Amino acid sequence: MKGPKENYNAEVVLNKLETMIERGCSREIRQVYDELSIFDWWPERLTITHMKQMRTFLREAIKLGYTGYVCFKVGASGCANGMWAHKEEGKVEDGSVYSPDGDAIYRSFTPDYTYWSFNKNGKWLPDGNTRGTYDSLKTAKMLEEALANA
Repeated sequence: MKGPKENYNAEVVLNKLETMIERGCSREIRQVYDELSIFDWWPERLTITHMKQMRTFLREAIKLGYTGYVCFKVGASGCANGMWAHKEEGKVEDGSVYSPDGDAIYRSFTPDYTYWSFNKNGKWLPDGNTRGTYDSLKTAKMLEEALANA
């Protein structure tokens, strides 16, 4: 069993990404999913562009204090996708690590669109109940402002 306290937190995964980006080539996701906390994927390869998107997300997460458990679903056009970062470390059950309850941020991970969302006090915002609001946070700056006002 891996040590969940360090394997999937934002800083550890960011360091692993930095090393892969420095080497400068894409990877088969099957070979790196575990060390990068990728729990599902559609494309077979993790490109440098994917890795740079993940790096940008993790840098923003760390800046905002979401340094705990992180995970990724590498999507493609028209399929589920996302990047999540939590303030808390992952929950361990039966030797596996899962997302904790509590505050988290999310960013879509697809070539078609980008938006942010966040969980504060058990509620995902923007709430999505108002038409067209779930994907209204288009930039990191918009996310930061929404977090400050939540």
